[in-house]
Amino acid sequence: MRWRKIPYISLLGALLCGCSAYTQTISGQDWLSGYPTVRQASGPDDIDARVRQAGAVEPTLHFPARIGIARLGQIGWQARLVPVPETEAAAWVAAKDRLGNEFGDFVPVSPLVAAMMEPDIKADPNSRTAAMRHLMDTVRLAAARQHLDAVIIYEVDATADQKSNPLHFADWTVIGAFIVPSQDVKAVGVAQAMLIDVRNGYPYGQVTSTADDKALAAVFYSSEAKSALSKKVENAAVVKLVGESEGMMRNLKIELDERRR
Repeated sequence: MRWRKIPYISLLGALLCGCSAYTQTISGQDWLSGYPTVRQASGPDDIDARVRQAGAVEPTLHFPARIGIARLGQIGWQARLVPVPETEAAAWVAAKDRLGNEFGDFVPVSPLVAAMMEPDIKADPNSRTAAMRHLMDTVRLAAARQHLDAVIIYEVDATADQKSNPLHFADWTVIGAFIVPSQDVKAVGVAQAMLIDVRNGYPYGQVTSTADDKALAAVFYSSEAKSALSKKVENAAVVKLVGESEGMMRNLKIELDERRR
């Protein structure tokens, strides 16, 4: 595993601009070469055997490939697979066009197929870790049913806050509360993604991106302004994420081609 530099920008610069990515193509057998044998876990507490078993996974991805796009979203209190929003889908289509046919196709992972393939064993509703593991299993099963080779699983979130500026005295008047931009509204969006092999769960890479924005709003409309600005930075973060994912894919192809020579 190694960090990949964005052309002409150092890793530190990439982090400061709100984006980062890395790829992984390490062979499981090479990693396990320090162990004399690889054995199955003999029980739930046999952590050494479980670690060896977890590490015995190989990168099998070949390009061109069928790459799934799985968008996670919040439905109520629970994270679920959701349809890819139109604006985000357009960004993925544009990335696919830039990558070209040598990389293959991007295919949305269907929430309907995921619902059909969801494991019968339900996750503990009180355990976030168990719920996320259950969701990841569901995404892989749905991607397998769609005959995808790997899947980019991504999510995005945004937070917004507000504070009064020097014009806040107008909030005490009826008209001022409607028309005077007395509130400074700021929002930050964070998007993250990982590319995994559908067949064996091998993690090929991870990407993160951030976006922020600010606006002025009258106190009466500040809630609507926060909501609109949150949506705006979410979209901006995803657009950055797609661009970073495109770079990750290019780096990954180079690494995979090099290790197979």
